[in-house]
Amino acid sequence: MLGDVAGHMQGRALARRALALLGLIALPAALVLSAGSANPAVAEAAKAAACPALPSGFAPNGPSANRFTMLIRINTQGNVNTWTQFNTDPGHGGLAPYVRPRDVFVINTRFAGNGSNPPVTPAVAAQLSAGLRATFPCNRIIDLNGISYEPTQAGYAFTGIDDPNVAALITDFEQSDWNGGRVTDPTRAPWANKFKLALPLIKGWDFTLASTVAGNPAGAGKRTALAPQDLSTWNYGQIAQDLDKKNARLGRKLGLQSVQTQDTCADSGAAGFGARAKQLRLQYSFKFITRKIKVPAKKGKKRTKRVTIRVPLHKKAKPLLNNLAMEISFTDSPQASASQAILSTSAAQAAACVGPALKQGVGAFFFFAAEDAMRLLFQQPQIAALRPPVGATSANTGGVHP
Repeated sequence: MLGDVAGHMQGRALARRALALLGLIALPAALVLSAGSANPAVAEAAKAAACPALPSGFAPNGPSANRFTMLIRINTQGNVNTWTQFNTDPGHGGLAPYVRPRDVFVINTRFAGNGSNPPVTPAVAAQLSAGLRATFPCNRIIDLNGISYEPTQAGYAFTGIDDPNVAALITDFEQSDWNGGRVTDPTRAPWANKFKLALPLIKGWDFTLASTVAGNPAGAGKRTALAPQDLSTWNYGQIAQDLDKKNARLGRKLGLQSVQTQDTCADSGAAGFGARAKQLRLQYSFKFITRKIKVPAKKGKKRTKRVTIRVPLHKKAKPLLNNLAMEISFTDSPQASASQAILSTSAAQAAACVGPALKQGVGAFFFFAAEDAMRLLFQQPQIAALRPPVGATSANTGGVHP
């Protein structure tokens, strides 16, 4: 789904830039400060700014307003310009006042470029991260990569491995990225939707990514993460457990994961999104075991029935829900008949999906949306209460908004 959305957003960006220098953004996933602090430049910047202690996962503990964390996607320099602009007047359209230190910037290195913006190669990604770091010395920055081994193209799997501003590398793990990357890796096995077959592929990729990052002197302190597509038959708790293991060299339970749940918000609304959040919470808490049992049938006979029971995960094996993010995609001009979530979901519906997920314990949300849509999101009552602007300047008031 992320691959499809990227193409849609490329086209919309051209029109938005003509109107108000607007672009694409979404924050996928907050990363641990310890990962960023392994980079001297980041550590010094954070020290100079007297940065607050950041959560070890995407989101901290606490009440909803304190736990709510945004993952913000960056595709272009225009996106950086908008999110680093503090003047919120229409002529400037800044979104910086809505950012908190715990929020995470996600540079989408899978963005293939358009008429006015270059593809996000490693060199371009480094420029974008440097621009963000100059304004936000405390916020974590991560690179959302594809699964390609071609370092000169967008979607390179190890983009950011030597960037001192990047705290982690997160792989967009979906069928389109997997198959696209097979061109650069002919030995790669075919994609599998069945979880029993997909899990070995996931674990194998997690190992490849983690070992490559750990073996790079400039990347040894960075975390590795996954943004898998959302399938009802997959167990994301098991994926999180593997991510914890692959990041064990940096500490315990550091496996970050952003699940592509955008279709649930689009198709099932707030109630469905809350139910999906509950399912993910249970997968992070229990092991599910399916057994065959004999039950009474007609004429005194018995029949075999399959039942699934859940067993609490051992404390050491239980992944942390604060390491989980859920994706919500939406637009400022929804089309009810559109097949993709980003085209059919309004900012109002996106805002409605947040509350039920927060109640289930999820704190981080990867907002996959253009900046016009994000402005509408911040105007929705549910989000306005969670994320009022701070330090916004305005030519109309001649000062700083409280």
